[in-house]
Amino acid sequence: MTLSKLVAEDTIIPYTTWTEDGVISHHEKHIKAGSHIIIDSPALGRNPFSWSNSEKFDPMRWISKTDLGVNHFSGFSMGVRVCIGKRMAEIEMITVIGVMCKEFRMSHVAREGESREEMVQRVLQGSEELNLRPPKFGLKLEKRV
Repeated sequence: MTLSKLVAEDTIIPYTTWTEDGVISHHEKHIKAGSHIIIDSPALGRNPFSWSNSEKFDPMRWISKTDLGVNHFSGFSMGVRVCIGKRMAEIEMITVIGVMCKEFRMSHVAREGESREEMVQRVLQGSEELNLRPPKFGLKLEKRV
């Protein structure tokens, strides 16, 4: 899910990146007034500077008292411009996920000759372009009986 915004005034956005061996580097990106930007909400949920164990799938982090918690979930924007349909969407998401889990067994599709560990690493890798972009991967749905 992404949030698009129009930049009201020239802005400098600081951001941090890191290499696989843990070398951290800090950067700044100048954004001109009138530019359109997109905020990648899923990438915000995997920021290791904000979340302990950021690579782990942990929906509980959004209600945790020890991490940033629910106040840092930006999928519906925040503050006075929060989406008017937020609560309805949350209820619909819970319903759809519940029905999907009841009706289907879901699994990632491994490439030919790829081990489970290699597949997990591939699915979790992204590319850094000021934000994290997940790779494309197949998802297999099998009807439960």
